[in-house]
Amino acid sequence: MTAEAEAIEDAESDEGFVHPIFRVAPQEDSGADTLGNYRYQAEVAAQICVALLTQDSVEAVVCEWHEDFVVSYADGSVELVSVKHRGKRRNPWNVADLCKDGGLAHLFDRWRACDGLSNVRLRIATNAGLTTGKGGATTLKAMCGADPRITSGVDDMVTAVAQYFLKIRWKHPYATIPEVPQVSRLADIAIPDGFTDSVKLFFGALHIDDELPSRRHITDVNLQRLLIPAIATLQRDHVDVEATYRALIERIEQSNRDESDRGQLAVYIADPTRVLYSVQIQQRIARRRLTKATVLDTFVSSRSVVPTFARGQLPIVAPGGGNLRKKMARGRIPADEAAHAERLRSAWYVAWSQHRSGLAGDTTELANASLEVLDAVFACREQAEDEAPDGAPYGRRMNQLMARHLAPDELGVGLPFPVNGRHLRGLAYQLCDDCDFYFSDVFDPSEEEAS
Repeated sequence: MTAEAEAIEDAESDEGFVHPIFRVAPQEDSGADTLGNYRYQAEVAAQICVALLTQDSVEAVVCEWHEDFVVSYADGSVELVSVKHRGKRRNPWNVADLCKDGGLAHLFDRWRACDGLSNVRLRIATNAGLTTGKGGATTLKAMCGADPRITSGVDDMVTAVAQYFLKIRWKHPYATIPEVPQVSRLADIAIPDGFTDSVKLFFGALHIDDELPSRRHITDVNLQRLLIPAIATLQRDHVDVEATYRALIERIEQSNRDESDRGQLAVYIADPTRVLYSVQIQQRIARRRLTKATVLDTFVSSRSVVPTFARGQLPIVAPGGGNLRKKMARGRIPADEAAHAERLRSAWYVAWSQHRSGLAGDTTELANASLEVLDAVFACREQAEDEAPDGAPYGRRMNQLMARHLAPDELGVGLPFPVNGRHLRGLAYQLCDDCDFYFSDVFDPSEEEAS
């Protein structure tokens, strides 16, 4: 281990973050140089995100964690993925360029920072080809992985890559690559004891994928070969494929964006066997973590109407409801309308339970939506009171006005998932159950018997 241990706070941990790599704080990266490269990186990550829909072996994607993204597998292993796009006018990667500009030294440094754990795999993903011939990058690719296709000449390749890494270290402060004296010739670089052993182990964990689509073609490839077949496998009807893909890319890019708390954190917990987490690291991972549910949330319906219960959802009865029943009874709302209100409250409960992320942002989004809903409810109550004769019950009229005015188009509710008017009325009925408003004069529900 080469860095200070993180000060760990005891905290409840999400079982999804059990792999030790997620107890390693990533170094700071400036990211891709252009917006186009950012988009390309997101589109490569989208390939794995689509796989989440149909492959149980893939558990999650964590964006911008150590590398461009990390794939977490159900068997407890992870794969650090570095994406490199090269324009069509650039030559194929040779070994020297792959080590430097291709990010191989960077990937090696991150792997060493994770103590070279046996269940950490590595991948360089690029659209560019590889040089051929003896000692070319194609040969390096064939020497990598758990079951390499070429085993002769590996020691010479390991030595060459080790010397490239040591040369790169002269200008780039990779903490896990040792510093050696600078010399004029690559072949004269002195390799420290044990360093080639580390590089050979690195080969065993590495996969080089040089067959990605170009920036020009990757969108069409992802749509036609991945997303459309996945939607068919899931038997999802009325999915706007292109809008869904755009929403998925936007969600990935949102996870990739810099954050105010991306300051340098310590690299590793002193004892990797302890299932304890830094709260700060855990929150950062959660903001960047994409699961099957996250990807499904990006699906855009080709129908203009948002269903109250999404396909596959089971309607369940929301907890509580006693205060709502008493308030509707006091407001003289008929029993069948009161029963319908209960069903809508449950519909809201199901929608919110499924889509909430569990992060602090949920509280803000729910608070903002609740304020808008309450504003509309109070306006409905004011109109109902004005229309009712003095002293007459106005609850039923208020409820009718709520059905008319609690609509997404009228409120512009900023929830992170699509809702319809029934969802918003369900939220309103939940707020009523929470005693945020009444269908009559204020009273103490605890002293009232439900009708």
